[in-house]
Amino acid sequence: MEDYSMFVPNVHFEQIPIKNLVSNQEYQRNISEQHVLNAAAHFDLYQINPVKISRRNGVNYVFNGQHTVEIVALASGSRETPVWCMIYDDLNYEHEADIFANQMKFVKPLKPYEVFMANVEAGNQEQLIIKDLVESYSLSIGQVRNYGVVCAVSTLENIYERFGYHVLDRTLRLCVGTWEGDMNSLSANMLNGIARLIYTFGDSLKDELLRKR
Repeated sequence: MEDYSMFVPNVHFEQIPIKNLVSNQEYQRNISEQHVLNAAAHFDLYQINPVKISRRNGVNYVFNGQHTVEIVALASGSRETPVWCMIYDDLNYEHEADIFANQMKFVKPLKPYEVFMANVEAGNQEQLIIKDLVESYSLSIGQVRNYGVVCAVSTLENIYERFGYHVLDRTLRLCVGTWEGDMNSLSANMLNGIARLIYTFGDSLKDELLRKR
């Protein structure tokens, strides 16, 4: 039987109360209070990852997951709350810092389109509403610029979240009515610009006048 041990981390898992974890080492970034507040306000147990711990001299040093720790503490209202920890017993400080610095080096981040479509598959209301609205104008959401294709997914979500459904609806209606699905009219800059005009001027902005100009 082949030995695959060199591909499997030598770790064990424990539930450790947050009060017994040590963060904020020199190589770590500062805690973003705004990120912690936002994540705690939308707390989802299934989004919590195990915290990576280096146990040195009996002390549990967090080298990956310090924001997770603070989010759980805030959401639960107690630092007595335990979190699942993935514990390494064979690391020194320099190795921890090296792992922290390079842990994202070969991670492929999700594209906005991929996140959007995953939300659609999950049945999340916001993305379903946006997708239905876009398709009601015989447009589609995609990754490659083409006639009638909206690639600016983040912009669609941003307009919906900041200005609401009706502003996004009117923005798409004006783009389609004026440029008939031309790919340049569906760019992030164009959608953002028209949405801001609509939000700023409201009913005083006449669709027909905008089309002519």
